[in-house]
Amino acid sequence: GIGHLAGMTRSAAEGCLGLEQLTLQDCQKLSDLSLKHLARGLGRLRQLNLSFCGGISDAGLLHLSHMSSLRSLNLRSCDNISDTGIMHLAMGSLRLSGLDVSFCDKVGDQSLAYIAQGLDGLRSLSLCSCHISDEGINRMVRQMHGLRTLNIGQCVRITDKGLELIAEHLSQLTGIDLYGCTRITKRGLERITQLPCLKVLNLGLWEMTESEKV
Repeated sequence: GIGHLAGMTRSAAEGCLGLEQLTLQDCQKLSDLSLKHLARGLGRLRQLNLSFCGGISDAGLLHLSHMSSLRSLNLRSCDNISDTGIMHLAMGSLRLSGLDVSFCDKVGDQSLAYIAQGLDGLRSLSLCSCHISDEGINRMVRQMHGLRTLNIGQCVRITDKGLELIAEHLSQLTGIDLYGCTRITKRGLERITQLPCLKVLNLGLWEMTESEKV
């Protein structure tokens, strides 16, 4: 299957010049060099799915950072992606509307600062199980007023303070995923549910404390 794909040559990429959507999910042998050829040859690409591609690293994201046509990038479970890779994306010429870095456990608060600086046009951002905290939320939300959907599920360092910041600054949110955010309480949820455009809320695994039940 495609999971055994080890690379993409320059000639292969240039043979698909009109391609707009490409899924390379679970291609574990895909390399940073492959991304170099992809970025040079697929200038019209709008959607790229690299989820579970464990062979790519921050260096590969540098090649992707100037794909000005790209609108959606999925890096879910790319274990070697860190804050440095997010910096490359933010400092390039990308105009992303959707970014998924869920389960990239080397992505932390510094990445959120980079996102706020250079990827502030995002409409959808998924950070599930990333190593982020309220401090990272604070550094991001003030510049991300157009964000519509946010996934911070299983970000176990997020507390009510983070939710209060989200409620204060992200007034256009229509959906938020808080699955497994075990440190949030009724107080934080009350703030989130006051978001004027909110339509979708995931509270899986959340439990009210005994004191809140009183």
